[in-house]
Amino acid sequence: MGRRKGKSASGGVSLFPFLSILACVIGTLTLMITALALGQMDSPELASLDQLDTARRRAAADEAAIAKLQQQLQAARANSSDEQQELAAAEARLKELTIEQQELLARRDRELAAPPPEPLALDEAAFQKKMDALQKEIDAQLELLKKLQEELAARKKPPEEAVVRVQPSGSGSKLTPTFIECAADSIVIYEGDKPRRVRRAAAGADEPFLKLLDRVADNDKATIIFLVRDDGLATYELASRIARSRYARNGKLPVIGQGRIDLSLFTAN
Repeated sequence: MGRRKGKSASGGVSLFPFLSILACVIGTLTLMITALALGQMDSPELASLDQLDTARRRAAADEAAIAKLQQQLQAARANSSDEQQELAAAEARLKELTIEQQELLARRDRELAAPPPEPLALDEAAFQKKMDALQKEIDAQLELLKKLQEELAARKKPPEEAVVRVQPSGSGSKLTPTFIECAADSIVIYEGDKPRRVRRAAAGADEPFLKLLDRVADNDKATIIFLVRDDGLATYELASRIARSRYARNGKLPVIGQGRIDLSLFTAN
């Protein structure tokens, strides 16, 4: 099936409840049609008044359910233009099944009200062929509904997290860098197994951060690389000022976007 144009999540109406109702009603209609058709093979004892009343009550209940479903179809059609063609096709087939059910009910009512006719020979092959065709069509409709549900579920999946891969600048290649991300209101120190975040206001008094700067200052082959986010310029200025006050070598690399930091190129080196 061709891919359809997506609709924004805020402007659409969820079709999962409607699709479930439609699938259940189509299944119910299948059982009703099968039962009514098989009932024509029974003996003349079915012409009792109780059975006539029962059939009419079932027909009334089905009509109420169909009316409710048609109201839901109208509401969905008014609020979900993207699924218009698929829903119209499903609605058309539902209407055909409804008409066929009504015809069978009317025929059954006429036969129950009339005197028992002479037994008629039943063409079992033709009957089975008709039932197989109905079942095949209903299976196709159910498959269409399943595909619609899968497409709607796929649209609701959250987008994959963006990744920002930091590229080496070519300078300081003989130094061992320690990376510190500068965000809007915090720094993130990429050292050890897990990055550690420090609020910008607390950076000047953060003991692990200050000890890191002292280690870099004491090691001629070490340096600090500040990864500056779009909104982290003020944080970088503060952090670099603290680094200079501790005599720690440092540089910077711009980071475009707000995705997850990927330092794999530096790790490989």
